[in-house]
Amino acid sequence: MITVTSAAGGIGRLLVRQLASRGVPIRAVVKNDDQARSTRRDGATEVVVGDLRAPQTLDTALAGTTVLYHAAPTQIIDERPIIDHLIASGPSHGLQHIVFHSVIHPELHQLTHHRQKDIAEGMLLDSAIPTTVLRPSHYMQNYLEVWDLLHAGVMPYPVSPDSVMGVVDVADVAEVAATIALDPAPHTGRTYDLSTVELTRRQMAAIWSTVLGHRVTALRIPPSSLRHRTAALPALGPILVEAVRATGMHSASHLVRGIGAAANPRGMNDWPHDAREAYRTMMSHYDLHGLPAGDLTVLPALLGREPTSYEEFARRSASERGHRSKDSRG
Repeated sequence: MITVTSAAGGIGRLLVRQLASRGVPIRAVVKNDDQARSTRRDGATEVVVGDLRAPQTLDTALAGTTVLYHAAPTQIIDERPIIDHLIASGPSHGLQHIVFHSVIHPELHQLTHHRQKDIAEGMLLDSAIPTTVLRPSHYMQNYLEVWDLLHAGVMPYPVSPDSVMGVVDVADVAEVAATIALDPAPHTGRTYDLSTVELTRRQMAAIWSTVLGHRVTALRIPPSSLRHRTAALPALGPILVEAVRATGMHSASHLVRGIGAAANPRGMNDWPHDAREAYRTMMSHYDLHGLPAGDLTVLPALLGREPTSYEEFARRSASERGHRSKDSRG
């Protein structure tokens, strides 16, 4: 049995689907009944609904599990109690290997999320449980949070358009995770950077311009707006101006929906205060310093092919959302 925590998340859903397509028994751990229904449709054999911070949830998830893919939700800041319980209880439940979902550059200890991942990595690698650590870069999919705004011709984000970001396609990360989960022994004790390419958001916006058939402009929203929404108000003018220049009023509905969605990115309004503050601090750091990629040779070696490029990702994502570029409309 392979157990996947956060099975309703971006990586978790794709991982469950990949494992299901190979006929592997999968136990999915999710936080509510809606996610339970979704993960069953994805192919989960068994579903555990609960909070990963509850020992009972973890024990139920671990029972009879041989391989655990563990990714904690972003809003859980301190993973140490979870990791402590996995190490203490995992072997008695039959756990033989953990694939741990970390983050690129966990040594950035000024960032709470990165520091906590570094602590968790050390705990697991020092334990008696064979462990593999995956360190993915910033997800290409993160910018789909502003899909309606991309459609309207703007790409706002609380990071400078000129900051260099290492990025990776979630689908590639899930493919690597599935490969390791199915045959973990060769990867015991290994730590893998999962990075595809370094890009600024200006470069990303240029790619979206080609894919969508209209100009897309990358704009900065102050990271402080993640704490105080009013800090985003000065950015609304440039967003409206650039959207009208790019698409006229043809995408007014996209613009309205996009601005509405931006009021609660990732559902952050429901996060605990410490999680929101950790995310704001992280964006502030990326705004000033970017987030360089890790070792770019690792991902192609694990995939056995070239990783998905940003343009390939953008074209696939646009197609999945029913977008047809001007050149293909006939």
